[in-house]
Amino acid sequence: MRSKDYYAAIDLGSNSFHMLVVRVVAGSVQVVSKIRRKVRLASGLQDDGSLSAEARQRALDCLAIFADRVRDIAPENITAVGTATLRKLQANDPFLEQVRSTLGHPLRIISGAEEAATIYQGIAHTTAHHGRLLAIDIGGASTELALGHGFTATILRSLDMGCVTWVTRYFADGSVTSENCNAAIAAVEDIVSEHAAAYQEHGWDVVLGASGTFKALQEIATVRRLPERFTLVWLEQLLQETIQHGHFDKLNVHGLKDSRKPTFVSGLCILIGLFRALHITTVEATEGALREGLVYSMLEELQHPDVQLRTLESLVQSYHLDLQQAQRVKRVALEYYSKTPSGWCDISGEDVGALLRAASYLHEIGLALSYQHASSHGHYLLANSNLPGFTQRQREYLLALISSVSGIIDDDEQPESLPDYQSLARLSRLLRLAVLACQRRNDEMIAEAHIEIEGDEIRLQFAPDFMATNPYLQSLYDSEVAWQEQFGGLALLTDSVNRQR
Repeated sequence: MRSKDYYAAIDLGSNSFHMLVVRVVAGSVQVVSKIRRKVRLASGLQDDGSLSAEARQRALDCLAIFADRVRDIAPENITAVGTATLRKLQANDPFLEQVRSTLGHPLRIISGAEEAATIYQGIAHTTAHHGRLLAIDIGGASTELALGHGFTATILRSLDMGCVTWVTRYFADGSVTSENCNAAIAAVEDIVSEHAAAYQEHGWDVVLGASGTFKALQEIATVRRLPERFTLVWLEQLLQETIQHGHFDKLNVHGLKDSRKPTFVSGLCILIGLFRALHITTVEATEGALREGLVYSMLEELQHPDVQLRTLESLVQSYHLDLQQAQRVKRVALEYYSKTPSGWCDISGEDVGALLRAASYLHEIGLALSYQHASSHGHYLLANSNLPGFTQRQREYLLALISSVSGIIDDDEQPESLPDYQSLARLSRLLRLAVLACQRRNDEMIAEAHIEIEGDEIRLQFAPDFMATNPYLQSLYDSEVAWQEQFGGLALLTDSVNRQR
């Protein structure tokens, strides 16, 4: 019997064939299998519009693997689509029937507009951006541009340029020179120019990129410890670096994986052309793409308007976290944050309230393993968990915040240091105080206090008899006063009298 608990999305792209198998766990998508094969279908396109025998065989060999993998999945839970290269074939091309026969499942050849719309949905449902979004996917034979707001795409284009076809057209002999790179970029600018006005008139708040080109750039930036928001200046510097090597076979770009080298230069040229033609300032890589869009089209119940909250609620359920405690900590943390001086702990480009919400939900996740070293366990779990809706940078901030509560939620020592980033260090101090305030784990026993901040000193004003009637919490706060002294100080005040500094 075929299982109805699993879903498979199959994407027959022009460079690679992909299959994603998932199941729904605790209201979120859990990936259980990924298969990716570089079929390089677009490189097999011939002048008469057909595919070479070698390209056809590579495709059929991969499809046989896919077919075997999905034999156990209910047919209604499988969706398979073909994109740019398959769109170029004649509808009566015998190869298309071979594809469907080998796969053993219906295959839809989707239009460029539908491909762009599905990519947009895949990105929108796996990121936390709710404003105007420009999504870019550089494929093997086409590049999709989807512009919209929230979950609704309004401008969709599929352009006839891709990292595989650009290799054939401009880098056929593998050489990398200023001349062929400039020609490749100019061609992109020419193609995009007739569409640029519509995109620029609408505008966008963020640009996110899917596909191998963006993943390669993210890997390079990570290895080099560079920002993961890519600028035109950096992309052009990277292109000059590749030109110095002179040939695909000699590429030795620090951080670039060997598997990405065949299409890296062409993809980079396409992206530079897009930057110039659309006047893009920055772009970030994202995990979501066509396959994720296909998955969420089958799972309408998971189409949550707040992707981060969907992820947090799923983790709460999966790890049996105390949701009431998380909500207490969140309320106090957000109240403290609202009282901070303007800019005191703001983080550039981030919603600090959303970060505090996430940290409040997840600060006790390590308890799922053990009370002993719970903050360290929490850091490990989050560092190795899939967190749809959170960028890599947000994950790093969240990990720092989770690590900062050691010594409160477990029997570890208090942290020896806080993040070098001053705003994040200050936010960590606020989170610790919010967690402390809620240690009685009872709505009626929260340590209510008025917070004031002067410089780096935090002052908490409690009710006159609070400390005398709460010796347990008093002991925790006394320890916190001693620890926070090195970071600016913590003063506990009762009835306008300074208790400790």
